Amino acid sequence: MKKMFLSILCFAFASMTHGEQWQVIGTRAMGMGGAFVGMAKGPIAQYWNPAGLYQESNISGLDVPVGANIEFTGNIMENASAIGELADKYSAIQSAQTSGGAIDADKMAAFVKTLALLEDMNEPGKGALAEFAAGANLKLSKIAVSINNFTSAGANPFVDTTNIGLGEAGASLIGIKFDGAGTTGANSTVIDNNAYDTAQSTLKIALDSLSTSVDGIITIVCGTDNSCASQDGTITTNSDLANALVNYANANGISPDTVINAANTITQYSNETKGIIDTIIAKGGGDYTNNTSNLTIEGASFTEIAFGMAKPFLVDGLTVGGNVKLVNGRIAYTSFTFLSEQSGTTDAFDDFFDDTKGSWKPAIDLGFMWDINKKWKLPMNPRAGLVIRNLNAPKFDKPDAVGGQYQLDRQIRFGFAISPANFWHVALDMDITKNDTPVDGFKSRQMALGTEINIFNRPSINIPLRAGLMKNLAESDSKVSYTLGFGINLIHLHIDVAGVVSSDKTEIEGEDIPRKFGGSASIGLLF
Repeated sequence: MKKMFLSILCFAFASMTHGEQWQVIGTRAMGMGGAFVGMAKGPIAQYWNPAGLYQESNISGLDVPVGANIEFTGNIMENASAIGELADKYSAIQSAQTSGGAIDADKMAAFVKTLALLEDMNEPGKGALAEFAAGANLKLSKIAVSINNFTSAGANPFVDTTNIGLGEAGASLIGIKFDGAGTTGANSTVIDNNAYDTAQSTLKIALDSLSTSVDGIITIVCGTDNSCASQDGTITTNSDLANALVNYANANGISPDTVINAANTITQYSNETKGIIDTIIAKGGGDYTNNTSNLTIEGASFTEIAFGMAKPFLVDGLTVGGNVKLVNGRIAYTSFTFLSEQSGTTDAFDDFFDDTKGSWKPAIDLGFMWDINKKWKLPMNPRAGLVIRNLNAPKFDKPDAVGGQYQLDRQIRFGFAISPANFWHVALDMDITKNDTPVDGFKSRQMALGTEINIFNRPSINIPLRAGLMKNLAESDSKVSYTLGFGINLIHLHIDVAGVVSSDKTEIEGEDIPRKFGGSASIGLLF
């Protein structure tokens, strides 16, 4: 059982459904929180807003960016970490079940809590996002060509909480004992001690909150073969079971407070676990050897070869631009069942990389940029932009094992920018579309705010300093992430770095780490 927990912990971060969120490529954009649609310029403008290729004082040249980020969603790491901590207690229950040993109230509480946490891992939106972007972007005057790769992966574990019983004890084994003494009848004795009597009544209430019938509780702990059969004649009610567990505590020097704490844990997680118990009984759930908990690993990597240009359009200061792209979508897929497959996880990942399928499809991007100052003389040179990526929503072939197609959904993003001074810029971006992500049930609609201040700001030398904020408006529990970036620009050579980190943290193996973190770097020859 411990192996199953460790497998869930290790592999709950590598499956994905189709759908992509807006990726932040380029260090200038990342340093400004991902806000760049309204001020897109330079070679990277082809990605952010191709209409920006026509901006005045627009630089040309070659820009080579690379970046990656990871985001944990839906508190899945807290679930996995807690399950890992409970694994030893759960294994002790299994050992008792197969050897005829006894369990105490603390182990019973661990079992209840584990079931609740496992079920919670099936909730939509729990997982992890991993994204990588890199490419080469070349701009000459108002025309640009580029080759960029966008790769994403995510996590969607499925945990089978129906086949979760501890299995059959076997004909030669007597199963779990709840009285600790190895004899029947001990459970019916009420201890004449106020502290233990209080513990017994508290535990009885907790067990009642799990199931009205003791048979349901014993079934999930002892297995559907009811390998606690030797106890059937003595444990017929939840009160009997509570007596047995308290008697065990008294006989083995376990304090009443420990029993009461275990009872409180059972009560805390009873709502979630009661549903599991009812389902196990109704569906005739089996033991863990029939468990179908699985990991579906699906990845998508898109390489875009794009040609873009921009032209003035209708209104003074308004430009329209577009990209014609040839996109290679490579989709990979495999499924791994934790407990029924003996080949191990290494083979699962080997199968993942072996079972891929690629296809080429055309795609179109469309962008608009309005330099409002060209129409009306306004302070701080306001600009507004709108970009639509993958206008035709191309579909790519999935591997033969699953069949069907993977759709690269259309994305729409709005941006606004001002320049309070020629060395200072402020930008705001917002997704218009609510985008799917690699984590099933986790949506993305990003809002970004950023600023850039240029130190020296001369053609021969410049040091841009950048900072920004980003937040996912599609998820109510999403917190703000912070970005920072800077560069060293010497004549035509531009070297830039940027990073992002979330304001909230999650725990992995006892260490607190940000829920979202990433970085990017770029080198450019610009003129």
